[in-house]
Amino acid sequence: MSDDVRAARCPSCRQTDEVHYWVQEDTGQPQFECWRDHGNDANLDEGHFGWFPQQENGAGPHVIARAADLSRARPTRWAWQNRFAIGCLNLLIGNEGVGKGTLIAWMAAQWTHGLLDGDLKGQAISVGILGDEDDFDDVWTPRLHAAGADLGRVLQIERADGDVVHVRADREKLAVLLEENGIKVVIYDQLLDNLDFDPKGGNQQKAIRDALRPARALARQLGVAVLGALHPNKRGQSFRDLVAGSVAYNAVSRSSMFLADHPQVPDRRVLVRGKGNLSEMPDSFDFHLGNHLFTANDELFAVPVVQDIQYGQMTADDLIGVDAPKDDTQIGRACSLIRLRLPRDGWYPARPLYDWCAEEGIKERTVERAKAKLELESKKTPTVPPEALWRWPGSPDNEKSYVGTDGFDGFDGSKRLSQNVVRGDPAVDGH
Repeated sequence: MSDDVRAARCPSCRQTDEVHYWVQEDTGQPQFECWRDHGNDANLDEGHFGWFPQQENGAGPHVIARAADLSRARPTRWAWQNRFAIGCLNLLIGNEGVGKGTLIAWMAAQWTHGLLDGDLKGQAISVGILGDEDDFDDVWTPRLHAAGADLGRVLQIERADGDVVHVRADREKLAVLLEENGIKVVIYDQLLDNLDFDPKGGNQQKAIRDALRPARALARQLGVAVLGALHPNKRGQSFRDLVAGSVAYNAVSRSSMFLADHPQVPDRRVLVRGKGNLSEMPDSFDFHLGNHLFTANDELFAVPVVQDIQYGQMTADDLIGVDAPKDDTQIGRACSLIRLRLPRDGWYPARPLYDWCAEEGIKERTVERAKAKLELESKKTPTVPPEALWRWPGSPDNEKSYVGTDGFDGFDGSKRLSQNVVRGDPAVDGH
């Protein structure tokens, strides 16, 4: 009897994209079975699965067509709204030592109490952690305790023989374990350690995609969020290039988040989405990397923790620091306009600032970089839709509106801006 796993779609699961098949020795007939064990359903033949085994005459597999059907469609569900998707492979990219483990411990704690915004909010769920980059007892458990996690809901997943759990070879056993323990979020502490592929082989892009496919399929079939942590490529000049080893990792991921040092404030970290097309762009999430002391087992523990959480408008480009010379000039002009037009006596709508910059040929992304450079504070109104408000640090907390049609208090700010920028007035440019 020969057996194999091939890409397909099980009509019973609807979301499954791999099935187990074998050839019956006595009859020579192919048999098909979804790996999720519906049993050998007589209705699940090769025609239903959407692919055929290799034909004896060598003509290759048949190709079939399937009509779009809205009744099979489902909206994207989120483990953390607009950041980590359920039923998908997600990535968390960050340098060693930047605080990925601390952030993961905070997220795990939130999930175990049902506190994170998204489709799991209000549900106390279990989280599984795979990997041996950090010791589970000595490193992960103190982090989780300091973050306030329900420790009984965070499970270490490992092989009984001490080897790492492999994405492809251990997939079916992992699926059973996840279902038996009700685990809804699976975290690979260092995803590279769990992949089954030869890093020195040919066609790295295909090899990595094939190695990641079982993790992606597992997420779809069980309705869990799979999160893999990776180190960035230090030579990357864009988020796409930052994914270490191969862009294929980022290509398979449906949502890729980037964690980095805050570009202006020491001991703060910023989490932004670098890649994702399943939702609108979420706000950047930045926090202070603090220190928590506690005593356990007659020992003193000092553990890093997430503190002082804030939300903003930073992007991956802001964290990578990729600004061409022409962008520096545009950012300087945007800073000049914001200095000129944004009063220092409260919160003001940000939209007019974008519009005035657009009149000067300055793109919105450049305005956002200028805002970060000026360290402006931001918030959103409770209206529907919400409106972004900006203010200078230390300004009063009252909300105000602009006066006049051309600027504040009626002066024509655009003319003054053009004159000062051309001659490089330091009072405006701040150089």
